[in-house]
Amino acid sequence: MIPFRFIQCGDLHLGAPFKSMPTLSSSMDEVLRRATYRSFENIVKLAVTNRVDALFITGDIYNTDDHNIEAQVFFSRCCHQLAQADIPVYLIHGNHDLLQENTNRIALPKNVRVFDGSGKERYPLVVHGQEVAAVYGMSLSPETVRMDCVKRLTPQQTDTYSIALWHGTVGAQPAHEVVAPCSLEALKNAGFDYWALGHIHKRQVLNEMPYVVYAGNSQGLHRKEVGAKGCYLVQVSSNGHCELRFKETEAVRFESVTIDISGLSATSDIEAMLRHEQEVLRRYKKPCLMDITFTGRGSLHSLCADETVRKSWLDMLIEGEQGLPNFIVPIRMDDQSRPDIDLVERRRLHDMAGDYLIAYDKTAKQEPADCLASLREILENRPEAKRLGAYKSFLTDDLLEKALSRAELEGALKLVGDMDED
Repeated sequence: MIPFRFIQCGDLHLGAPFKSMPTLSSSMDEVLRRATYRSFENIVKLAVTNRVDALFITGDIYNTDDHNIEAQVFFSRCCHQLAQADIPVYLIHGNHDLLQENTNRIALPKNVRVFDGSGKERYPLVVHGQEVAAVYGMSLSPETVRMDCVKRLTPQQTDTYSIALWHGTVGAQPAHEVVAPCSLEALKNAGFDYWALGHIHKRQVLNEMPYVVYAGNSQGLHRKEVGAKGCYLVQVSSNGHCELRFKETEAVRFESVTIDISGLSATSDIEAMLRHEQEVLRRYKKPCLMDITFTGRGSLHSLCADETVRKSWLDMLIEGEQGLPNFIVPIRMDDQSRPDIDLVERRRLHDMAGDYLIAYDKTAKQEPADCLASLREILENRPEAKRLGAYKSFLTDDLLEKALSRAELEGALKLVGDMDED
């Protein structure tokens, strides 16, 4: 078998806006708006520079069922660039760009092979006039997006090397919508040499021999998608062994930053820490969006807990980055710090705060079901409960548990004062 190389990418979500983003400035907002486009441009450059033999795209090229026209024009232009470099493109549609009638209004060049929804199509991958692999795939449609259809993909026994493109959920994937579910065992036993998977935005190699690979998304879309995003450059040797190299392509990087307030005594200390984190992220030489969390226990807790103070820090850092091409700005500040109060010691004191914490423990340390029942009984006995009416349905178990967790500290603080340091 002739060795060959390809790029696996997916979940491009071209034109997708970032989720839960504050307004920064017109120039910064434009950089964020173009981020998904720039990340795919980086993939195209990578493909041309490395002279790959194919580009595989595993679904969710677009972010909506109507496949917005700007994204289609952009994608078609990129595919023409790949055609000029003699690089074929094989792609499937995912749950965010479902295959439907009149799906694409902009024609794609002849180097692009789009798999239909049957699972029966087979395209050869030819290198130097010789077929080195057979490529299979199945696009998702409104009818199949919730179905396990992986058995529709079956390689031919005469294939030198077989590759399958699939968009869906393999096994348990927490925090992701379940789409076209299937098991890892089903993929391993299907007879393919390489499964190129899409849908999960976290890169992971689920198996080798056969390879079962998620490349993740090429550009993070919200604050929880932190770190490097990109694609896999895959080299297949003459014996079928694969060497996978991850290549970073994101245009804008999300990062999570934690600042411990323990030992800090002045506002200037926190501001210095915030600026330090900015400088640390400059090593990536690209725009970075910081999700900042204050932790630890100290005298500056009251400042960190004040929403107006946190906003002033946000504004300060954003203002200082105006005009910089590789800006480093915060998009969110969350306070999980604690005041300088020893709750263990407070429980030993015979005062109102100590009595409150002992009463809190009697409720909180019950079995979960009994604890929730006690909380609901307390609420029912309150005169304010009658005013809730239909809004009682919003008091879910999860909401009550969060309120109880906050009540330990906040209740004690109300009784002893924020400046108590015992």
